[in-house]
Amino acid sequence: MRLVLCMLCAGIMLTGFVLVSNAQNQNPKPGEVMYVTPQEAVELTSNLTDHAGTHFLVRKDSYGQELVYRDASGVPEVHRDWADHFVVLEGAATLVIGGTVMGEKDTGPGEKRGTSITGGKSYALAPGTNITVPPNTPHWTILKPGDHFRAVVFKLKD
Repeated sequence: MRLVLCMLCAGIMLTGFVLVSNAQNQNPKPGEVMYVTPQEAVELTSNLTDHAGTHFLVRKDSYGQELVYRDASGVPEVHRDWADHFVVLEGAATLVIGGTVMGEKDTGPGEKRGTSITGGKSYALAPGTNITVPPNTPHWTILKPGDHFRAVVFKLKD
């Protein structure tokens, strides 16, 4: 059921519609609808920290919808209780999933980061790609120098 919901949300996102209340609001009211244009997605993710810009459109106890932009590789991460379902909007990246996180450190409740991943599987990401990282699974977004990457990440609590 969650996969069907994610795929439905992905289809809506690819057509330019997001069912939430307001681009600045992280907890929309039931029944409210918001339309996020590609330009608004750019604006909402334009403030970069460590080569990444993010903005939560929805943030609830068991579900999140986040716009993500990167202009450089991230770090390996593991979310104990959350699945990440990526829908790529623009750019290119490689997503390494699985394997072992090297230099792993706790960064918050159920959250870990590291320095690299060994033994994972690499997936090429391009506009239109849909990919789900299961909970408690290492993953790492890698970009080639000069590349950028923008996606919507649907976060589902296990």
